Amino acid sequence: MKLFQFLALVASIFAFTLASPVADEAETLQYEYIVVGSGAGGGPLACRLAMAGHTTLLIESGNDQAGNINISVPAYQGVVTNDPKIRWDMFVNHYQNQSRAMLDPKFTWEVSPFVYHVGPNPPPGATPLGILYPRAGTLGGCVTHNALIWITPHASDWNNIATITGDSTWEATNMDQYLDKVYEWLPVKPVSPAILLNDLKLVQHIAGAAEVMGEGPPLIGTAAALAVTLTVDPNSRINPNRDSTEGLFQVPLTMKLGTRTSVRDFIDNTVASGYPLTVRQNCHVTKINFDTSTPPIATGVSFLDGNSLFRASPLSGGTGTPGSATVTKEVIISAGTYNTPQLLKLSGIGPAAELESFGIPVINNLPGIGTNMQDRYEIPVNVVHGSDFSILNGCTFDGKPHDTCLTTWENNPHVFDARGTYESDGIAAAMIQRSNYAANTDADLFIFGGPVDFTGYFPDWNDAIVSDHKHFTWGTLKAHTRNTAGTVQLRSANALDPAVINFNYFDTGTTAGGADQLDLDAMVQGLNQSRAAYKAYNDYAILGGDSFVETEPGPSVQSTADIENYIKERAWGHHASCSCPIGADDNPNAVLDSQFRVRGVQNLRVVDASVFPAIPGVFIQSPIMMVSEKAADVILNG
Repeated sequence: MKLFQFLALVASIFAFTLASPVADEAETLQYEYIVVGSGAGGGPLACRLAMAGHTTLLIESGNDQAGNINISVPAYQGVVTNDPKIRWDMFVNHYQNQSRAMLDPKFTWEVSPFVYHVGPNPPPGATPLGILYPRAGTLGGCVTHNALIWITPHASDWNNIATITGDSTWEATNMDQYLDKVYEWLPVKPVSPAILLNDLKLVQHIAGAAEVMGEGPPLIGTAAALAVTLTVDPNSRINPNRDSTEGLFQVPLTMKLGTRTSVRDFIDNTVASGYPLTVRQNCHVTKINFDTSTPPIATGVSFLDGNSLFRASPLSGGTGTPGSATVTKEVIISAGTYNTPQLLKLSGIGPAAELESFGIPVINNLPGIGTNMQDRYEIPVNVVHGSDFSILNGCTFDGKPHDTCLTTWENNPHVFDARGTYESDGIAAAMIQRSNYAANTDADLFIFGGPVDFTGYFPDWNDAIVSDHKHFTWGTLKAHTRNTAGTVQLRSANALDPAVINFNYFDTGTTAGGADQLDLDAMVQGLNQSRAAYKAYNDYAILGGDSFVETEPGPSVQSTADIENYIKERAWGHHASCSCPIGADDNPNAVLDSQFRVRGVQNLRVVDASVFPAIPGVFIQSPIMMVSEKAADVILNG
């Protein structure tokens, strides 16, 4: 895989670019709108502004990876997160107590620049980093390297914002129109059950899950019965009880004809259609500029042009060429949950004491910036079989000639499931359940299963997850988590330095009302549900699947107390959000008003995952894209 990545890196030098990354000294960069960040929040918004006829500059720190196979193959969702042309290695703290944090075997140390040691007993002189949190610096943002999973938000996610702000346009009945807007450009399709059901051992695992969800298929005709079950849409818009509906579902993915398709394609098509959208790649914004009248007015941005400048990139090291651009209307920051609060702070907007400690002049004291950060908790139960899953035969996940699954995917049309296994992201099905500890009637457990060995994120996790074809994972994801204690803080006054990220898990975070224990109890229930599915696997022995041994948490972790400790030590997340929350006018920690405007200044908005006051739904990309479409409507139509 290392040789493949090197060859892809060389090829990327000749990749297609949408705009010159180098500023001409005589060039006047003035636009009506500047959007910083091309991901799920900024990309669709920039396209909509340009499609309405407004000159719009979309700035992306990375570049377009058109032609890179890693961003196209759904099954390469592990490979693409490790692609050096795309990846940003962000390391975060689950616990600020480093001794406690190091109990996680995924804890990572840096031996030399971007050379890592994972787990205990690091070599002398190694620097502790924390837990890897994969991010992406590329056109389309993290949507270009995610798992493609598309689960739409719960009505309560939107109604909560409407209640907090008093703005009825946030009510779920109104927000539904923005999902329609997303579907104008975003294709969503599940993997064909026919692909999954060719592997009878995989069918046996899915049947076990169906049984514990009360949908157990008959022993005769199991595959056919599951094919019907897996056609039920978890995003149903005709089921009035959809948000509380439990069951076994196949997982919808953002793809078209078996190929990853999302934000970068929308951007590319908008530019190709001749709309006034300029995409400036390899350009890292360092500061928002202001007219310091009262109130301050955002006038544009300063940036550095250059390839892979952000120091989370393994290709970083350059200094960049300074430049700037101005607006006649607004600056919109869509740099993500980590980089948006960092950029606001570097520009003088944020907690005054923190800014002053770095010598940053205070434009507006907004103490809520970089607080309230939230995420999911995830935890697996993994087993290993004595033989391979046949669905993975020929799948090496490395793009080499012996990767026959890639050859099948590349050489066959998308008809009769001919592109094969690589049309999948590796998740075969999901149990959706409401735990006994849910805050409302919404289902709050998403328990995903697939023939992989997934234990979370660490350097080269993409190799570990498919190092053999004998493992299976049921992994619990907790929706509507209660912990609001995460923070994003400056590491320095240099915009190229990643921020300091503290999540403050479980008992080190939000504990009022037993919040931490309620989340933990739900996670324990999800883990036990996974084990129940493995037990039910044996009820379908007629399918011929061989036996397995549990590897995570392992046979020794049985008591509730032991399961709780396992979860506290090893849980992870990958939906960071809420670090610049929308809130009520009388809330001193509310960063934004209900129209995405940064409080205390003019002509500045935030539109990305950071805007939510509470983490929405089950997966993060669909609510962000809906927010992006709403922001476009707010800006264009008032």
